Amino acid sequence: MTINKSQGQSFEAIGVDLQTLVFTYGQFYVAASRVTSKAGLSILLPENTSYTSNIVYPEILQGLT
Repeated sequence: MTINKSQGQSFEAIGVDLQTLVFTYGQFYVAASRVTSKAGLSILLPENTSYTSNIVYPEILQGLT
């Protein structure tokens, strides 16, 4: 299931594949907030990595007020 399709649903267990960076700001939050307990959250990161980056494309936000 995609992160966007999971909005508004709750799950006992989920796995989030972050081997490829998430596309938009907040997608990881949406995915992680769908699980009912942190014991049910599994995160797959690239090998030898213990964190993920928060990617923001400022050029997309330019001109918005």
